[in-house]
Amino acid sequence: FGFLLPFIPIVFYSLNIGIWKESILSFWVIFIAGLIYAIDDFIGLRPSTRISIAFFFGAMLFWTTVPAYDFISLELFLLFILFGFISIVLTNVINFYDGADLNLASVVFLTGLILVIFSDANFLIFKNIGWILIAFSFGFGLINRVPLSLYLGDSGCFVIALIFLYFLSNYIHGIDHPPEELIIILALPCFDVFYVMLIRLKNKHNMLSRNYLHLYQRIRIRFGGFVHTFPQIINVLAILIISNYIDLNMDKIWEILVLSISFTPIFYILCRFFFVEKNYFFDDGK
Repeated sequence: FGFLLPFIPIVFYSLNIGIWKESILSFWVIFIAGLIYAIDDFIGLRPSTRISIAFFFGAMLFWTTVPAYDFISLELFLLFILFGFISIVLTNVINFYDGADLNLASVVFLTGLILVIFSDANFLIFKNIGWILIAFSFGFGLINRVPLSLYLGDSGCFVIALIFLYFLSNYIHGIDHPPEELIIILALPCFDVFYVMLIRLKNKHNMLSRNYLHLYQRIRIRFGGFVHTFPQIINVLAILIISNYIDLNMDKIWEILVLSISFTPIFYILCRFFFVEKNYFFDDGK
């Protein structure tokens, strides 16, 4: 179901000509990318093929967002490569979170909420995208409150990763300015994936196999219900509150990044210590 998400702003644009002149091509790229990636949900794709698709569309998305004349040739080429690799990383981070689609829906909801609250009034596009993400997550969440009734799928994860990449590309370009607070949304998922990868490397796992070691998975298995969505929500709210009271005397993006890197690991370790079984704290349960 997730690959349909970028089609919603495309329809919105069609009904409101002139609102998103620069962005409509980007959302077509995201929609087509999600549609192609959906093949993996139905018949499966080789890991090398998935990586190639992620790299190609990450570079393509950068090209649609940032005019080529803004960069010299070498710089443009290096940015194409960089965005391709960032696309691979983000796709895998979000993919690890599709083990509980409601958990991923909460990520989409929080992203929309930050866009609505923190986007500058001059950049209506991001507030509009925020409302679309909130509406999408509510609709999906209401249906998926009964587990396994609707799937975002790998294609949906890919779409969500590309939407974050779209924000990053706009930020680098500097014309449209998405809020820096979006960094906070990815802080816990990125650290969780990093932590679990260390566990799996320590135990010599097949890194292409599925695992059930992530924080939200262990909490869901142990407590059931919707408790597994709480750490992500608490982490985001806590960093937002801290950033409101602490001034690090640096640019906002670096301030948000420093706070995310400083607070998230401590919060994550505490969550694993108190809410995850001891043989899963830094091990695979064996």
